[in-house]
Amino acid sequence: MTADKVIVYSFPRASAIPSQSPFVLKLETFLRMADIQYQCDHRSKFSKKGKIPWIHCQGDAVADSSFCVEYLQKKFNRFLDADLSEEEKGISRAFMKMMEENTIWATIVQGRIVENFPWFLQAIHVPKALHFLLKLTLRRKITGYMWSHGIGRHSNEEIHSIGETDLHACSQLLGKKPYFMGDQATVIDATMFGFLAQLLYDMPDHHWTTELLVNKYPNLSQFCDRMKNKYWPDWDELLVKGKGGSSKSDGNENNL
Repeated sequence: MTADKVIVYSFPRASAIPSQSPFVLKLETFLRMADIQYQCDHRSKFSKKGKIPWIHCQGDAVADSSFCVEYLQKKFNRFLDADLSEEEKGISRAFMKMMEENTIWATIVQGRIVENFPWFLQAIHVPKALHFLLKLTLRRKITGYMWSHGIGRHSNEEIHSIGETDLHACSQLLGKKPYFMGDQATVIDATMFGFLAQLLYDMPDHHWTTELLVNKYPNLSQFCDRMKNKYWPDWDELLVKGKGGSSKSDGNENNL
């Protein structure tokens, strides 16, 4: 391991997608886009802020995926947005924050935790003996977060409408471009992939969000496939086979 290698603290690998956390997938994708060597520690070790992912690099500990990206760009002089205009940077930030602060609740959290909690527990390989307990604790805690956020006060139909409106906006921004800001991938693409990939590759069968990406907004599903093929050539190798997530460390030793 080189002195500059970044350690990413994250959740265990999963069976359908390298990480079921959109924030972890976002951060790993950025590291690959920026050609920064990193290694993952999958022991679900939380930061002092109580957040995952977080990174450790040359004695520095940084929590929150957005702060991690900001730190890494400065630390390694890898500014992926350098060629964007100030207007494009503003649009990029607005869409990233929409995805991280709004869309996630209406799509990923609503689809996995609120509407399909038994599926979610099976997806993360929780023993059935713990399902009822987690329904009373974890699910109740997350629905409480949604209520405090405000989105949890709406009906399921209204929440679906919020999610679809956000995805429609993403589709309109992407248009026919290969990446959200044009011909070159920038930071927004790491974020969008981290979240959209969850909807395309790791939701319950025939979920409405997956159907939207495949049938109504195919440019978003094509974007995910494009990012996956370009930056995750080892995708299938990282997926966990059988029961239980993998806590084994891995990384892009060869600058994938």
